[in-house]
Amino acid sequence: MNAPLLMGEGTDPAAAARISALANDPIIRAMLASNFNPRAEDPRITRLLSEVQGLPPGSPQRKHLMGLAPGDVHIPTGMPNMFALYGNRDLIADDVLPVVSVNRLSDKIWGMNAATLQTIANAQIAGGRARPNEVPYSVNSSLSYACNNYGLIDFVDAQTIANADSPLEPRVISATVVKSFLDLAREYRVSNVVFNSANYGSNTQALTGAARWDQASSDPIAEILTQKESVFSTPNTLVLGGQVWPKLRTNPSVLKYILGRAGAADIGAVPLTVQLELMAALLELDRVVVGRAKYVTSQEAGSTSSYIWGKSAALIRVEQNPNPKMTQTFGYTFRFGSKQYRNEVIPDRMPGTQGGEYLKLAHSDDEVVVGGATTGYFWDTVVS
Repeated sequence: MNAPLLMGEGTDPAAAARISALANDPIIRAMLASNFNPRAEDPRITRLLSEVQGLPPGSPQRKHLMGLAPGDVHIPTGMPNMFALYGNRDLIADDVLPVVSVNRLSDKIWGMNAATLQTIANAQIAGGRARPNEVPYSVNSSLSYACNNYGLIDFVDAQTIANADSPLEPRVISATVVKSFLDLAREYRVSNVVFNSANYGSNTQALTGAARWDQASSDPIAEILTQKESVFSTPNTLVLGGQVWPKLRTNPSVLKYILGRAGAADIGAVPLTVQLELMAALLELDRVVVGRAKYVTSQEAGSTSSYIWGKSAALIRVEQNPNPKMTQTFGYTFRFGSKQYRNEVIPDRMPGTQGGEYLKLAHSDDEVVVGGATTGYFWDTVVS
């Protein structure tokens, strides 16, 4: 039991009796035993609030005690206006080996020996009754093409199509992916034709040491112009690997040609960026194209990618459409049936509960070198 309350002198006996009676109330005794202070916060409530504040953010008790949290008012879902998809870098297969539509899977290609129109004929007529000399020439069908079949498919089930959230369109995604695979496979084949020294006869060289275009002592412009004149059919296109172009555009000798300075040491700041169009104009070419596409060379220990068009360069003649009278181009891609990929949507009701559809893309191609050394020059390892 609590000690009796001490009253000061002059306390009203009646008031003292009421205070004493109140102090004997069980509730008041409990409050006095807990050191109740009417002017301060209840320590029990303070302790409870402290415990609540110490709860982790995701605690159910905290949600209950503290009201709504951000996670209570939003259910994460896919954004309706964004989809990350990474296309490959610049593909140039159509630019260097243009597609020609043919109506047979294989055929001969008519042609004439390149030396025919380089022959000096005896054009003199000996006398008033003499007959002019005849010129020797012939045509041949030594070249030919034979299309190979290429294609890929992808299956999309009907439930996936019906259940997809915006902006996902399974049919569009399927078509994009399948076409990208076919495009990259074709890019790889074409690079192996255009950047193949065997297709240029003696018109090829592998650069080494100071002659490489990433060396300050080299003169790529002089080299390209010299070899341009060595090719019989005037080249109109310079093909560069993705690793070559950054080195060529910053080569001191190249900048000297553009800026007209006396020497590489006096170049100073470059007032403009050396762009492809500027380089083409400098070399008197129709265009300069850069193959920047990459492919995965290893899936182990993380994907490793490399350039399809390597550290090489080719100076070739490109004619977008063959002339039935006189074609002089480095090469063509002969495609059976159409210049575009053949596409089909093939329903299949068997899989799953609702079936689905196959997307099929296919084409029949043959990459053929038509002009070869007569129409091009090739440099290998032009940068380190």
